[in-house]
Amino acid sequence: MPDVQAWHMPRLVIAWVVAAVIGVLVTVLVRGDERFSWLVFAIGASTLVTFALQLGTAQRVGFITRVAFSVAGSVLVIAVIDVIGLLVLHS
Repeated sequence: MPDVQAWHMPRLVIAWVVAAVIGVLVTVLVRGDERFSWLVFAIGASTLVTFALQLGTAQRVGFITRVAFSVAGSVLVIAVIDVIGLLVLHS
């Protein structure tokens, strides 16, 4: 079992919360065809936040795994928020 400190769970959660906040803002504020462009922006912004948070650890071991896990989680969070937004707004 990997060491919990090696994963830096609070940093992963912070990146997912940032993705959730941006995803909610895009879902609530943007309508029409521009929505997809803003969702791409949300994923890009959460990826940059992930890099900043993981580089801040100054720990090389597991860097790629932590970044991949964090970015994948951010994409999943944004996708779920968008699907829920589409279901709520179109019902």
